[in-house]
Order: sequence, then structure tokens, then C-alpha cells
Amino acid sequence: MLRGDAGSLLSAMSQYGYSLLHPDQMADPNELLTALSQSDDVRVLEGFPVVLANALQKRPNAVDLRAAENLLKDEPARERFRRLTALSFYLLGVFGYENLRPAGDESLGEGSQLMRDLRNHMEHSLPLPLGKKTLDPGRVRKTFLNYFAQPRESDTAENKAQLREDFRREFNLSLFFAPKQRDLLQKKLLALADPDLHRLAQKALQ
Repeated sequence: MLRGDAGSLLSAMSQYGYSLLHPDQMADPNELLTALSQSDDVRVLEGFPVVLANALQKRPNAVDLRAAENLLKDEPARERFRRLTALSFYLLGVFGYENLRPAGDESLGEGSQLMRDLRNHMEHSLPLPLGKKTLDPGRVRKTFLNYFAQPRESDTAENKAQLREDFRREFNLSLFFAPKQRDLLQKKLLALADPDLHRLAQKALQ
């Protein structure tokens, strides 16, 4: 079992993309996520979505969120874990990584009360309550963007530039619009940019 002190947690987190320190050997992702959720260090809590996203990307078969939650002994701790997991799923959706999200738990579905409450806090920049701690939505988004949702080293310069632009657009839109609203807005913008539609509109006005 992982120790819960900040040094051990930050070392283990670096193995899953939140590289404040250098990794040694790979930690069990479920034990790590459980330990992170119990931390009182805001930096650690902000890194939870980064660690979960990297674990789902690199070791999807090793991640068992239900088993991780069951390692916690009381309901407040399990509730905090679920809120951090929901936050992670929200960010995966905002930055276009829905495919990493595991299927299953309906309590963390888009229509669940937990997700509606979390989305309201994120989209209105309200502090996210986590027991005695709160997270700043802007810092959480930036942490996820900087440590996970960024171009890979193997990408070409052109691809990196496009990815940065895509991520910047998704981030800015996430500040003002819900996911369905962003989809509708992007469709409208694509339609407005379509030259064929411009010509049709001009003909209709003649």
C-alpha cells in the first residue's frame, strides 16, 4: 500500500504524467488514486485528473475505479473519490478524450446529479468543494491542459501547432458553454465558414 505522505504521492504521480518529481518504479494506479483522493495537499488533488487520464491511456486494464473506491473506509472518503473521478471525466470530455472514459457507473453519467453539480461549478468558475478543501476550476483546467492534454513529442510541428490551437479553443469554449452547446456552436461556425452556403445565401437574397 502506498504511503500517504506528500513526497511518496508526488513521486508516484510523476509515473502517471504529473511530473513534479522523477519516477522510480510504477505504482498500482488504483492504490495511487485512492491515496491521492485522501490528500490535503491541493497540488495533489489538482493532479488527480491527470493521473487518472494517464492511467486510463497507458494501463487501461489495470484501472478499476470501483475497486479503488472500495479501498476507502467511510462514505465521506468515497464521496470525495467519486467527485474527483467525476471531475476527471468532465475534463476528458472538455478536451476531447471521451474514448478513454470507462463504461459503467451511471452515478457518474452525464445526466447524474453529481455531474450536473460539478459542471455547474466548472462552467461558472465556482470553487469545487472537497470536504475541508476546495479546488479552483481555472487551476484544475490549466493543470490538466499542461500535464495531459498537450501535443506529444512524436507529433510533427504542424500537428503540434494544430493540437495547441484545438486545445486552446476547447479550453476557451469550456469556460462559457456546456459540451452540447459547444457542439452546436461549432456546427454553426462550420456552416458560416462554408463557401457553398455563402453562395446559396447570396442567391436567396437576390
